[in-house]
Amino acid sequence: MFSGAYEHSVDSKGRTVIPAKFRAKLGETFILTKGLNGCLWIFSERVWPGVQQRLTPRSFLDQPGITLERFFLGSAVECVPDRQGRVAIPAHLLDYAGIKTQIWIVGLSDKVEIWSKDRWEELNAKLTDESLASLAEAIKHRQTPAEG
Repeated sequence: MFSGAYEHSVDSKGRTVIPAKFRAKLGETFILTKGLNGCLWIFSERVWPGVQQRLTPRSFLDQPGITLERFFLGSAVECVPDRQGRVAIPAHLLDYAGIKTQIWIVGLSDKVEIWSKDRWEELNAKLTDESLASLAEAIKHRQTPAEG
């Protein structure tokens, strides 16, 4: 399970360091692809087959499935960090995510997200206690006794 947020930079060759804490859980090779809301998603090789299966269309005529498959699977790349823990993010993914130099790398349960610093700050600036409470209600979030 991934959690935490780390600010990093991207060098002129499109490389960034994936935090060691995340690399240890991702493994030697992992998958980088487009995510929702203009970020990038990273999945471990262990989780990726399940993601692929959920995104595979039911038939060759399943237009919504094909569209999702193109978006997420068509942009996916395999990444292997170098000795310094850096991975090269392809230009098409840098462009999609609006990444120039400063990024946030965020752990979210079964995946890691990479955000441009500007988009991450914009997203978080919109969050208020009221909007978070509304979101929690929308997903029927219930407090457990341990959180009491």
